[in-house]
Amino acid sequence: MENSQTDNHAINFKRRLMLGRIIGTLIVLGALVTGALVWHINYRHPRTNDAMVRANIVGIAPEVSGRIVELHVEDNQYVKQGDLLYVIDPRPYQAKLAQARAELLVAEKEVDSRRASSGSAELAIERLAHQRAAAEAEVSRIEAEDEYLHSYLERLEPLAEKQYVTADQLKQARSKYAASRAELADARAKELSARSAIDEAKSDSRRAVSLIAQIGNVNARIEAAKAVVAAAELDVEYCSVRAPFDAYVTNLNTREGEYAKTGTQMFALVDDRHWYAIANFKETYLQSIRPGQEADVFLIGYPGKRYRGVVTGIGWANYPDNIKQQGVLPEVQRTLNWVILASRFPVRIEIHERDPEHPLRMGMTAFVTVLDRPAEIPELSPATEEGESKARIPQ
Repeated sequence: MENSQTDNHAINFKRRLMLGRIIGTLIVLGALVTGALVWHINYRHPRTNDAMVRANIVGIAPEVSGRIVELHVEDNQYVKQGDLLYVIDPRPYQAKLAQARAELLVAEKEVDSRRASSGSAELAIERLAHQRAAAEAEVSRIEAEDEYLHSYLERLEPLAEKQYVTADQLKQARSKYAASRAELADARAKELSARSAIDEAKSDSRRAVSLIAQIGNVNARIEAAKAVVAAAELDVEYCSVRAPFDAYVTNLNTREGEYAKTGTQMFALVDDRHWYAIANFKETYLQSIRPGQEADVFLIGYPGKRYRGVVTGIGWANYPDNIKQQGVLPEVQRTLNWVILASRFPVRIEIHERDPEHPLRMGMTAFVTVLDRPAEIPELSPATEEGESKARIPQ
């Protein structure tokens, strides 16, 4: 009887031992299978909680300096493209514009006057050319007459020695010849003066043409004045600062009366056209991530709310944290790492799904999962006009 009980107890112990071994083996196998499955899922659908919602931030700075006389927005207000943000006192620039337009009129009058002067110079040159031609003709006539008188005097002198002509006739011939010589010299002087006058008139004409500054069909003086007017018109236009795109106003800490300086940012606009998440994935997951893949984005601020997105790019560079530059040589620390931490690279995921009831805000913490399928890009429009209006209420 006692031996039978001992045998039964031994058999039950062996059975329990065998069952425990089987259960332990199944637990180990289940853990291995679960680990392999999780590993496979993680590499097919990489996920990370190191992500943040981002948007493009554009600082709004004036193109001109001046005092703000109108401020049409409030902090956190939604604005559309072309909405008036603020106005800088335009009166100084309007005065400069009026002055530039007046100078343009003066330049046009001066050019017209110089053109008229150039035309008068051309007429003067033509008149002097006629005078020179008349002087040349007069010189030719007097030269012919002088040659005749000289020849006549040469014939009279031998006859006077033989007393074939009287002394008065000889004296009269000599007087006429001397008068002809003087008249010839005077005519040549007038011709030379006419030539000099023409040269001077041509020089004045060239100077007048150069002062007109006409190059083909373009007048440089008028175009320069028009450019000053255009610049002044731009300055007046720059006095009214408008929104370059649909956006939210942020970091507005100014009011009317503030003096705005050129290039100094007054506040910023959060671009509402494109929202994206920057997810920092370990480098071991990068082989499973490609641009164009669909991604799920979950925000801590909206539990259970999923946003669909698409991978648009993977960062190409990451700043090393253990290398310093000393002079021209790198300084590498001597370390012994038992645990190697994988580097993380930013993956840009553009969010294509918007919900007016759950507006996106830059800096929100996100959980991102990249799916192993191409993304289908939906239309970027609010569901209803009511939702759109709610999305644009200042938050």
